[in-house]
Amino acid sequence: MRRLQPGKKTGNKSPRLTQTERTAISDGRMLDAAMALVLERGTHNTTLREIGELAGYSRGLASNRFGSKDELFAELIQVFNERWKKESTSFVGSKTGLEAFEAANESIINFMNTNSDYVRAMFILYYETVGSISVMRERLAEQHSAYRRAIARYISQGIEERTIKQTVEPNRVALQYTSFFFGLVYQWLANPDAIEFESALHDFRDALILVIGEPGNALRRIA
Repeated sequence: MRRLQPGKKTGNKSPRLTQTERTAISDGRMLDAAMALVLERGTHNTTLREIGELAGYSRGLASNRFGSKDELFAELIQVFNERWKKESTSFVGSKTGLEAFEAANESIINFMNTNSDYVRAMFILYYETVGSISVMRERLAEQHSAYRRAIARYISQGIEERTIKQTVEPNRVALQYTSFFFGLVYQWLANPDAIEFESALHDFRDALILVIGEPGNALRRIA
């Protein structure tokens, strides 16, 4: 074993960061800065220069790193979707059918409660840019489609497990659920003090289970 030489300071110096690590840190700071500025002034009044400065870097770094504001926003959306997917996966785990649907519903509520500023910034970004930036429209469409597929899958599993009525159409239920959820988000963005997000989503879940669930099973779940 190699011995430390006497008289030399061992210290607690952290290992020097690699270029990749430094890039990841600066990217993260700029994405956080972008989120803060979108919350404060919206997408149209946010510039790459201001994002770089707020993150503590040079005016041109954000432009050099991302190329354009649209590309930076697209990256912010990507990170957001990955976080949301991780949250949902953690809550659902190995659950299937109606149990998975309920777990996914709870994951949304938990994510909204613990990341409210992030969620608000992301949906402001979506709604302000969907009409003018094609990449945002594509990302939003992909997000909606992914949510519908997940809900439809849980409903299909519930039909197979006989906890959901055999006559239920999974894709239609998925559309109804996501339409309610995204509509609720839109109202919450406009007037957060007037919208009790958690209770509203619980109420809709209970009403939906009463309609689609097998009678005895549905009543037990909302009791």
